[in-house]
Formats: sequence, structure tokens, C-alpha cells
Amino acid sequence: MIRAQTLLKVIDNSGAKLVKCIKVKNKSGKSYANIGDIVLVAVQSLRPRYGRRVRLKMNKSEVHHGVIVQTRRLHRTKGGVGLSFGSNSVALITPAEKPLGTRISAALPRRLRGLKWAKLAAMAKRIV
Repeated sequence: MIRAQTLLKVIDNSGAKLVKCIKVKNKSGKSYANIGDIVLVAVQSLRPRYGRRVRLKMNKSEVHHGVIVQTRRLHRTKGGVGLSFGSNSVALITPAEKPLGTRISAALPRRLRGLKWAKLAAMAKRIV
């Protein structure tokens, strides 16, 4: 469960490394987010640039939208299998809900595909 002020890892190649959750969006009064929910995040640290031609898509302290893709909290599937990850992670998106990055460097839960995030699932290395 992700609340405001939670630090999250960024698992795509958008340029950010660590972000802080500012607000949970579209939850009608709930103050926490689970896998597949949209949050508003502020960039805390950036990935190092390698080479001169690499253009940064963002700067520090910018505000972006993100989708929660991994949480440390145990999530049970309908089959009874529990699934939890090693860190709380987010993939950054535009306000029109298109991904900012072009690759995702971690395994994503199968549940994301059914929650209108099939594009993120297609970019992932592995689906768990």
C-alpha cells in the first residue's frame, strides 16, 4: 500500500531513479494505492547520463504521473498464490496515460494486463 511521502523506485528508462509519491489519484477518498493505481510523483534523483547525445526527458523536482507496478505488500491471486516484490516501484506515464520510457527492466505482475496497462506489460522483461 502506497501513501503520500512514500519513496518509489522507477523501473523504466525515462531518466528518473527515485521518486516520491505526492498524491493518490482516482481512489474516491482512499489515501493508499495498490498495483495498477495512478499516483502523482515528484522526481528525487536521476539516473546518470552516459555519452553526450543522451537527452534527459526530465529534471529533478519535476512532477509526473506514475503507475504502481510492484509493491512489497503480499497480494493474493484468485488461485490462492501470494505475490510480493522486493521494493515499491512505479512506471512513469504521461497525463494521457502513455508510458514515458521505452523499456521496463523488471518483472511485472500478470494483473496489470487486465487493468488497462497492457502496453506496460508488453514492454516488461517478464510477466509473473
